[in-house]
Amino acid sequence: MQLAAGKAKTAAEAISKIEGVKMSHAVTGPFDVIAFVEVPDLTTLSDLVLEKIQKVEGVEKTQTAVVVTPDVFGPSPLKTHVRKSPSR
Repeated sequence: MQLAAGKAKTAAEAISKIEGVKMSHAVTGPFDVIAFVEVPDLTTLSDLVLEKIQKVEGVEKTQTAVVVTPDVFGPSPLKTHVRKSPSR
């Protein structure tokens, strides 16, 4: 996220308290705050970003990246179960 000058620390603290946000930190570089969220689906992610994170004071711009290899971080709550037919 990109924030207004001087807002990174307080915004990161506020964002970390939002349900679904696992961690939020003020950082250096092209972004001011990076947050890691865990939600069950893209609709919930969209609602979280648009209705909660973007409304935190100082947040000017967000960029969302979706993890496509969740097993790297451990078991995912979004596992797809594949049924196999019994062998004959």
